[in-house]
Amino acid sequence: MFESILIITALLLVYFTIGWYISFRVKVFAYLDFYWCSSFFLIMGVLYFNYPEGQNFFENLNAIVLFCLYAIWSARLSTHLFTRIRQTGEDKRYIELKKKWKVMYGVYLYGLFVGEALLNVVLAIPLYLAIMNPTFDISNYFGILIFTIAIIGELIADSQLKRFVSNKENRGKVCDIGLWKYSRHPNYFFETLIWAGFGVYGLSSAPISFIGLIPYLIMLYLITSVTGVPPAEESSLKSKGDLYRKYQERTNRFLLWFPKVNTIIILMTSLLLIGGNVDMAYAQDDNAQTKSQAQRIEKVFNELRADNVDILDNFYAPNALFIDPIGRHKGIDEVKGYYKGIYEGVTDIKFEFSDIISNGSNHVGVWKMILRTPNLNSGKPVILHGNSVIKFNENGLVSYHRDYFDMGEFIYEHIPVLGSVTKYIKKRLKGE
Repeated sequence: MFESILIITALLLVYFTIGWYISFRVKVFAYLDFYWCSSFFLIMGVLYFNYPEGQNFFENLNAIVLFCLYAIWSARLSTHLFTRIRQTGEDKRYIELKKKWKVMYGVYLYGLFVGEALLNVVLAIPLYLAIMNPTFDISNYFGILIFTIAIIGELIADSQLKRFVSNKENRGKVCDIGLWKYSRHPNYFFETLIWAGFGVYGLSSAPISFIGLIPYLIMLYLITSVTGVPPAEESSLKSKGDLYRKYQERTNRFLLWFPKVNTIIILMTSLLLIGGNVDMAYAQDDNAQTKSQAQRIEKVFNELRADNVDILDNFYAPNALFIDPIGRHKGIDEVKGYYKGIYEGVTDIKFEFSDIISNGSNHVGVWKMILRTPNLNSGKPVILHGNSVIKFNENGLVSYHRDYFDMGEFIYEHIPVLGSVTKYIKKRLKGE
């Protein structure tokens, strides 16, 4: 294996040197990103042709599958980047570096090319482990699952951004549709998750297998702190100004998570918490109708099940709008269909309201949901904290309902392996 790593290092240096020369000739150094992800085909080629003597590569299912995963990732990303660079030209990051380094930019940028060549030697650690360990076990399946979720998510994020940008009516606007409503950088989030999948794929009982997570940790740091998110944020602020600042205020920086609660909800909830914990709190409003609506909210939340969604006919208006981190539903039929689907398989569910703040027909409820379903957390109780903004119309029916809660706390953290990854990312973002 040591011989293979030496060969890989030498060939990568040659490959990136050629890439630098071509980039220098055409004056477009954004091609560095293309050379970075496409070079993994060279790495896999060396590992295949330099496979241990006397052994058959095609008998190593562990290596075959991981090679396929790397190939899918590399082919998709390199094609996407090459097409984008051909269409848009030099990336703003490299334009800034050229200005900063002036006449010496070619020399300094060659250092970047060499640095990425050496970085890829390290990022290929999971491939080395797969060559040395032909055993295929449960961690492989988890790695494939994480990779599949991540690659699909990245495809969706890139597609949504491309569709948004291609619409001339969106020129100068901030992309906040689809996944971009839940993260300012969903493409980067899923990119790091891909590397988490590579690392988890190679985990085994052998202590050395944990070094397969090193590439994930490196990519997480680089994307969130160096080459990914920071320059993208800076560029967007320069080009879109206040529009992007407002987007920052309501949308999470990196983690794919529910939109930030608006200031009014935060203020109202804070005032209640300062006032103390009570079973049910109402704003100082003696209106009987207001109190009745608040009580109906708690009643419907706790009585609703998959087999009795018809009770919503007397709760929601025909054209009601319901929004939560999972989706957006317009009209009573869509809302009922959504509840019927999501409550399917639920064995028990209960909402404990700590507070309901009411202002006329507008209400903010702060709750804790306790859910049991065989589909999550091995059937053990799932506890989710959230709040709901609910508005009644003049007919006493709900015209607007929006739920705010943490998708990680609700779903992601209860999926094996992915849950650990989600919790780690949360701690990393908190600086813990």
